[in-house]
Amino acid sequence: MTLRRITTYLVVGLGAGVMILPFYWMIITAVSPAPDIIAFPPKWIPSHVTLEHFQEASARAPWLVYYKNSLVVATASVGLSMLFGLFAGYAFAVYKFPLQNFSFLLILGTLMVPVQVTSVALYVFLAKFNWVDTYLGILAPNFASAFGVFLIRQAIKSIPMDLIDAARIDGAGEVRIVTVVVAPLIKATLAAVAMLLFLSSWNDFLWPVIVINSQGLRTLPVGIALFKDPYGNINYGPLMAGTVITVGPMLLAYAFSQRFMIRGIATTGFR
Repeated sequence: MTLRRITTYLVVGLGAGVMILPFYWMIITAVSPAPDIIAFPPKWIPSHVTLEHFQEASARAPWLVYYKNSLVVATASVGLSMLFGLFAGYAFAVYKFPLQNFSFLLILGTLMVPVQVTSVALYVFLAKFNWVDTYLGILAPNFASAFGVFLIRQAIKSIPMDLIDAARIDGAGEVRIVTVVVAPLIKATLAAVAMLLFLSSWNDFLWPVIVINSQGLRTLPVGIALFKDPYGNINYGPLMAGTVITVGPMLLAYAFSQRFMIRGIATTGFR
């Protein structure tokens, strides 16, 4: 084994360790007894495994409600973003119209604007429609995704125009071409975009915590951030147990779907 390969393995292993460490510590804290959590120096292996933190976390927060809200918001965000992204990507990839490149660059430019910059203006705008503390208010920033439009456009540009022209000659309308001809050919990219959008919406914290006032609409990230004991103190055992409950399904979903995400992004020509 050459020195270069050994160095590569060491760097990759170190990077993997840095990425895995927070998840390991989260799980260990969730199953460790209280004395082990506050012990110094920290204990990397619990003296014994306990599930009392999961029981306490389940009793102190309506996790099923948080799950339902996160699922509704993430699913609706993906549906809306995919609908607009597919047709917008098709328009930018196939049609020629005035200011096309400028419009596309303007859409991509929104990726460089942090949500913190627009959150106040968006909140004031939604308040005029009484959308604050509603599902529509949570969904408002996710009606469309510039990143999704970009990836879908790149994937559609890789499709031979002869296929689209042949469908037009056969009498297919543009909507039918998009749904019957284009979408099946880029299904790997669509799956990757949908998964990325779902994860982004599922993990979103800043906007929901701004627009949500009632506990019944809290998503999982907001529920975890506001998770405290009756006296307002943070108990890290139940907190980490709640975090495991939150991120566990997403880790499993990513583990099973990562090959499709990689394949879908690779077909767009985006590196």
